[in-house]
Amino acid sequence: MTRSRTTPAAVLWASAFVIAALAIVQAGRLPGSTAYAETVAELGDYTVLTARTGKGPDDRPYEALWVIDNREQVLMVYDLEDAQRGKLIVRGGGSLRNLFRTARPR
Repeated sequence: MTRSRTTPAAVLWASAFVIAALAIVQAGRLPGSTAYAETVAELGDYTVLTARTGKGPDDRPYEALWVIDNREQVLMVYDLEDAQRGKLIVRGGGSLRNLFRTARPR
């Protein structure tokens, strides 16, 4: 069985593309990139949403953090007034079942 000379070249090219893709992904994570509110992320049983509250200065508006625990069916809302300080203030929350029951028209 003879080995083709193109196989090592193909492996090198594939490796080069993987390294280039990783470099592009990492470049997107560099500090100084703008963070935007209104972003949703899910991880396991948790869903996290950020949204502007309409308060604060235009260049650094305050944001709210909404956390849904799907396993326990609980919603928690936090306020982030100053991202530099990293201080979260609990604004409310509770059982999703009770919140929907209360909101349902009778």
